[in-house]
Amino acid sequence: MSLPLKHRHSYFPVKYFLTSYRTLSDGNTGIRHLEEYLENSNFLLSDWKVIWIGTCALLRTSIDLFKVDAKSCINSDLREQIRLEWNAIKTNKECHPIFWEFLRKERDNILHEYQWTAYEAWMNQDGSTRTASITLLEMKPEDVNNILIMRSGTYKDRNSLDLLRESSNWVESRIRSAIRRAGYDPDEERNFANFQKKPLGLSDAASH
Repeated sequence: MSLPLKHRHSYFPVKYFLTSYRTLSDGNTGIRHLEEYLENSNFLLSDWKVIWIGTCALLRTSIDLFKVDAKSCINSDLREQIRLEWNAIKTNKECHPIFWEFLRKERDNILHEYQWTAYEAWMNQDGSTRTASITLLEMKPEDVNNILIMRSGTYKDRNSLDLLRESSNWVESRIRSAIRRAGYDPDEERNFANFQKKPLGLSDAASH
């Protein structure tokens, strides 16, 4: 992990030693931006697509980076458990459809065909949905909410934003599971330079 030398006396939660987790954190930022955009926008123009594309790519990449973390300079037990976690995802595809049928396919479709499965809709107060009218002259009616719906595939008709949240939770559970199997608490703080546990009594101010 490459960080400035000024952090050699700093302590970070174990999970942040993993490139995969730091990428997941950026993906979660994308989810929050998309939530805010859908909640506050009067128009459904192409802006949401940029956030969608970036967030899908980050969540997919966070899993791909298991292969990088498995070869990094961090603790050997943690490297091994990350490697085993990736192997489990790869060899038991039927147990992990959220990755193979959504994150992987969506990201590949975007990169290779510039196509995506989510589309704009408006949700009425009774929960029913209808296709959004996306013109520069028509604003969103006051009695509907912006929503994205999956157009096709395994998750057809699912709320696309909910699917992103579900994907994020799945990625985080995979990372936390690997860390715990290696014998560590994902949130316990370790030294950046030597991975030693944070001494008791060391203040937060002194550790960052």
